[in-house]
Amino acid sequence: MTNDALLGPTVPLCGLCPMTTARAQRGFRLTQFLTSMREPESRALFADDPEHCMATFGLTEIERELVRRRDYDGMLDYGASNVAIGKASPSLGTTLVERGAKGRGQTVEQFIAERKKANEGQPWQF
Repeated sequence: MTNDALLGPTVPLCGLCPMTTARAQRGFRLTQFLTSMREPESRALFADDPEHCMATFGLTEIERELVRRRDYDGMLDYGASNVAIGKASPSLGTTLVERGAKGRGQTVEQFIAERKKANEGQPWQF
């Protein structure tokens, strides 16, 4: 089996943005906030009062609005780490599948149906 066959089908990706030093620096505070959602104390603070929690982390109004809207593409474009967004997803009330669907402009049902079709015959079928 070739490496390409092991990797599975490719799909076009929307909203790609190059990670630059400037973008990473701009997104550093947001990345720290998102990564903090791994900690039970931060999750509890965010669940109790999201606005107070974001203020505690010193998020700017732009950063707060990205979090309020759950604008994952916007967070990436702003410079937040994709891994940090993934870590915060449960605290933000979303799943990886929901993020994938939103990033492709689809409903969860459409996204799952498309993934199932694309993965037919692959060892990781679901």
